[in-house]
Amino acid sequence: MHPSIAQRVTALEGLRARARQATAEFYQKPGVQPPPLAPLIIVRPSGNNTFTLINRATGAVVAERFGHNNATHHARELEAKAQQFSIKQFGRALSLWALRIGALLAVFAFFGSHV
Repeated sequence: MHPSIAQRVTALEGLRARARQATAEFYQKPGVQPPPLAPLIIVRPSGNNTFTLINRATGAVVAERFGHNNATHHARELEAKAQQFSIKQFGRALSLWALRIGALLAVFAFFGSHV
């Protein structure tokens, strides 16, 4: 890469890093709300009043619905279902708490045996 281009690229990377840092500092101020997250499901027309629901993260087609109102309603339902506390998340939280309590008991047993 040409030295002037490399120098410009490093300068731009520094500016991008500073912009990310300034944005993070701005949203840490009291009273400032961060912007809402982008939707998880995208509704795209596929022709003849048929709409495809696409998962934004993976790009996979989730469902197809006839009519825009039906498609947007189903997309909202899928997003609400994704935000619910699932069994998998409950199991993960439970195992983390069990690990923490076990570590705490091990520390107490270690210091109790040395007294």
